[in-house]
Amino acid sequence: MISRRNWIKSSSAAVAATFIPRSHASQGRVVVIGGGFAGASVARELRRLNNALSVSLVEANATYTACPLSNMVIGGHRQITQQQFNYAALGADGINVIHQPAVNVDPKRRQVTLSNTRKLHYDKLILAPGIDLDWQALQGYDKTAAERMPHAWKAGIQTTLLRDHLRGMRKGGLVVMSVPKSPYRCPPGPYERASLIAGYLKQTNPRAKVLILDSKDSFSKKPLFMSAWQSLYGDIIEWQGESDGATVTAVNADNRSVSTDFETLQADVANIIPPQKAGKIAQLAGVTD
Repeated sequence: MISRRNWIKSSSAAVAATFIPRSHASQGRVVVIGGGFAGASVARELRRLNNALSVSLVEANATYTACPLSNMVIGGHRQITQQQFNYAALGADGINVIHQPAVNVDPKRRQVTLSNTRKLHYDKLILAPGIDLDWQALQGYDKTAAERMPHAWKAGIQTTLLRDHLRGMRKGGLVVMSVPKSPYRCPPGPYERASLIAGYLKQTNPRAKVLILDSKDSFSKKPLFMSAWQSLYGDIIEWQGESDGATVTAVNADNRSVSTDFETLQADVANIIPPQKAGKIAQLAGVTD
């Protein structure tokens, strides 16, 4: 069996090997926007295949906080510092790491403009910007509301905020989690999170409940999750789908209320995962549908 790590490495190598034509390999300038798993991996693999390439990695943040395993931080099994990484090793590999946001792409001139007005010229451009949250999609939910009803779908401050809300919840309280329609980042993620929250509550607050309000009637690995929830957590977790009228239509951050077509629920802790879209620079570059 091939491990996830080896699969990622082999996939990155395959992409990188076909990315730069041989005739241009010795003089190519590659700009990669986005320093997450995809961007950092392909930047490193390009340099490994041909160290004559000029590879620039444009990433706004000096510290990368990884989403995979971040649900374990919420569940109390991992520290947020274990999710954080810097880019020193990429710099040591000869990659030009630039910690500035990219604000525009001009495909005709083949140049990227950074927030400090600096322009980077490229022969090849890779966009790996991750997601943006769609703040217009859910009535009442915006960046301010996310402070009281965290999404935690971009790891970092939001991750620890949701963790702290759970730790401070009253005994026997209600956790309400909303799940958007597909597509969104990491399809099994909400259900993994619900499992870890339920595990935490079972140990520290066993009369509390987790209610999942899902905008879909089916989800990734549903039979496995439903079976595990029943056997491990009993009635701590309740899942409702679209046909149950569970699609969240509005929220009120002032009192942590969550509304569907049929009812309004009062949450002690609300984890609102809003609809998502491609990162802004991909939209500006005109490569989204």
